[in-house]
Amino acid sequence: MNTAASPPDGSVDPDVTNAVDHDDEALSWGDADDATHVDAAHNPVAVKDRGDRDPEAPETSGALVGFGVFGGLYLLYTVAWLLTASTSYVSGVDTVLTVFVEVLRFLAILAPALWFTVVLWAARGSRTRTRLLWMLLGAVVLFPWPFLLTRSFG
Repeated sequence: MNTAASPPDGSVDPDVTNAVDHDDEALSWGDADDATHVDAAHNPVAVKDRGDRDPEAPETSGALVGFGVFGGLYLLYTVAWLLTASTSYVSGVDTVLTVFVEVLRFLAILAPALWFTVVLWAARGSRTRTRLLWMLLGAVVLFPWPFLLTRSFG
């Protein structure tokens, strides 16, 4: 109810009340791409852009399910890289090359867990769709091909 437009005797003019209610309704259905809107008292009010995301806001249930699926997939990738790295050996090469291979083997095992953590941490202010696309890209890039190619399934 708009008290500034009320008559001095305390009664409420229904036309003024309805006009304010219609203004509020128009504002709630207004174009969200604008940088500002006008509130019921005709004061400009800043509106957050749709692309911005509050990092403290809770995730939707769909986003949590998506991140859980990717987390489980990356856990399986880590196990597959661990099994592949534990069965492959490099012999007959220089000591420096052996150390280099061991470091790369260690990084290959940790890569899926690191990718998952970095995407969640570095893109925490991004839209959920953007983070899920980064997760999908990591699932493609980090796929454990050596695990599949060294196993006989028949």
